[in-house]
Amino acid sequence: MAENLIHHLIPHQGCVITRTVDGIDIAGSAMNWVMSAGVAPLVCRAPFVFRVVGRTDSTNLRMHWHRGELIFNWECSVRELRVHDPATSEQHGIKGKGFISTTEWHEILWEIRLDRMRVIVDGEVRYEAQGDYSGFESAPSVGPCFGSTVSVREFSITNIDGVIAE
Repeated sequence: MAENLIHHLIPHQGCVITRTVDGIDIAGSAMNWVMSAGVAPLVCRAPFVFRVVGRTDSTNLRMHWHRGELIFNWECSVRELRVHDPATSEQHGIKGKGFISTTEWHEILWEIRLDRMRVIVDGEVRYEAQGDYSGFESAPSVGPCFGSTVSVREFSITNIDGVIAE
């Protein structure tokens, strides 16, 4: 089983990470809370799975890797999943796939392979796409935006037949 990195996350862009009974809360303290995040203390390259067990108090549970981003409970349309491609930054809106309840913990897997990626929430595939994700190295992160607080119970990276750079 992969190591839970929640107590090793590095605050970025003015975020505040607070330990809780269940794990950690990540809240923004930067201007408009834009891109505040808890960043992994390691750099990853495909293929790997970025796993978060988390929830948001309202909107904007965001996960990042390289130029990519996943947005659940997006402030403009909470039911629309926002996916920004890690290789191209191309933005996709997937109607009906972005909502996560605020009262439950959700397992979110962002599987990034050399030639494709997919997003799985609580066992349901919510997005799949082809792409070239080889050659990129970046530290994954998770955080809030625009005033939300994100709670995280688990944050892990699992190698899939590849190398996780340190």
